[in-house]
Amino acid sequence: MGVNKATQRILAVQFVVTLSAVLIAAVFGDAKTVRSAGAGGGIGFAVTACFAFLVFRVRPGAAAGKMARALFLGEAVKFVLTVLLFAAALVFMDLAFMPFILTYAVTLAAYWLALPLTLDASVKML
Repeated sequence: MGVNKATQRILAVQFVVTLSAVLIAAVFGDAKTVRSAGAGGGIGFAVTACFAFLVFRVRPGAAAGKMARALFLGEAVKFVLTVLLFAAALVFMDLAFMPFILTYAVTLAAYWLALPLTLDASVKML
């Protein structure tokens, strides 16, 4: 599976997880719960998309140093963006903390759980 396809699959899984959390919140909660779940999942989705954009701007076959710099830059920006989005959401939005943090955590877990599904069968696991 190519890099773009793998990235699309991971983002799709995160989107479905976020949408599911929002729908569950809509059924069992109020507008604040729905907004909170959407914000938490949205942050997880947005930072993953930003990371992927920064890392995969480097062409396959580029020098290892260039790839490593892109990876480090992507992680640094992902961290800073996560902190800024969390701060903005908590300061400027009226959120219920538990749905907010739980949906973010589930979206983050979905990233790690979807990652192995994107590996080619030809890749040997050690």
